[in-house]
Amino acid sequence: MEATLITDLPFLDAAATEAPVVTPTLPPAVIASRLQRAWATALFYLTDARLLWRFMRSGARMQLAKTRIEELKRAYYGALQVKKVARVDGRYFREYFAPGMPSAAYDTYIASTVNRLVPFRGDADTLNLVFLAITKKCPLACEHCFEWDALNEKEVLSRADIQDMVAQFQARHVTQIFFSGGEPMLRVNDLVAVVEAAQPGTDFWVFTSGFNFTRDNAQSLKRAGFTGVSISLDHHEPARHNAFRGSPDAYANAVQAAAHAHEAGLVVNLSLCVTQDFTTPANLLAYARLARQLGVTFIQILEPRAVGHYAGQAVDLSHAQVALLEEFYLEMNYGPDYLDWPLVHYYGYHQRRMGCGGAADRFLYVDTDGDLHACPFCQKKSGSALCSSKGGSLDAALASLKTRGCHPFAQASM
Repeated sequence: MEATLITDLPFLDAAATEAPVVTPTLPPAVIASRLQRAWATALFYLTDARLLWRFMRSGARMQLAKTRIEELKRAYYGALQVKKVARVDGRYFREYFAPGMPSAAYDTYIASTVNRLVPFRGDADTLNLVFLAITKKCPLACEHCFEWDALNEKEVLSRADIQDMVAQFQARHVTQIFFSGGEPMLRVNDLVAVVEAAQPGTDFWVFTSGFNFTRDNAQSLKRAGFTGVSISLDHHEPARHNAFRGSPDAYANAVQAAAHAHEAGLVVNLSLCVTQDFTTPANLLAYARLARQLGVTFIQILEPRAVGHYAGQAVDLSHAQVALLEEFYLEMNYGPDYLDWPLVHYYGYHQRRMGCGGAADRFLYVDTDGDLHACPFCQKKSGSALCSSKGGSLDAALASLKTRGCHPFAQASM
């Protein structure tokens, strides 16, 4: 099966007739002031120290935990020091896959991290993050969709099923849940009801193309308790993003969603699938400039994988393109010229150095049937998250997933 280039798709030919998209300029979330950054950094330090003392309860154990945390930071960041901080609705954010501080979710996240290094709470739960697909329905036809074979089939998950899964994951100290699909905004009323019924201690996010992300819906999500929204935007040029997503309205919807989320006080992430055609220095910088204009907090870089609609296609990036992405990640996050630009999250950078945290080690994926997988790209069923309704054990399913581990994609990225 040959890959279809976006330049072959009809939306590009129709670009001249499409209405121009007005991209708003929104206030930045990333802190520009050196003094305010220093204050936020000090606040993180004091909060972590307070939590460490609360968990360890002795000077010797606290010192042991501090030593192991420093070792973990060196393994993850090397000699780099995190400087950039974003502030949204009174909370501070430094990592996309970490809850904002202050919050009960942040405290639980630190507790799980410390417990992993110096056990103190009598359990071995290490799962921090769950990607939970709640619908098979989607109005788009995205070039890279990993749920392509399930799209627009009959729904399986009820609102009660979603509530039950959320409750079970919260009971296991999960601090971030990302609702995906399909297009989860098609079930916005269910999203609101589920999060309203959830316990404190978890940051909730929704993945969306921007479809149905109206001002009213953004406000409803915020009132319900959502922390953020991850908006799929795969090109800085409207026509090319529209072609990639199979809709002439995709770019306008994404940009408008960013504006509505920003207005509602939600953290905004732009999720970018970096294809072979896209991955050039000029495109990456133009995309980052657009993200800065939109006032977003994070840019998430996803490498394409040969699953779903890309199955059987040669979509992997070249070694030179991977090196370019790593250079972009380092420069945007640590370069002195970009301290007030959005933070870049590029999981592949750390995955190649530390291994994959999927397969219920730190995160996992639940598909639209409620089945567990190592991650969205490593799709091989390993039990169900609907254990209470099926008479099974979620602990047993998670243990099986950990034993099975990750797909060869994870190893190929090392």
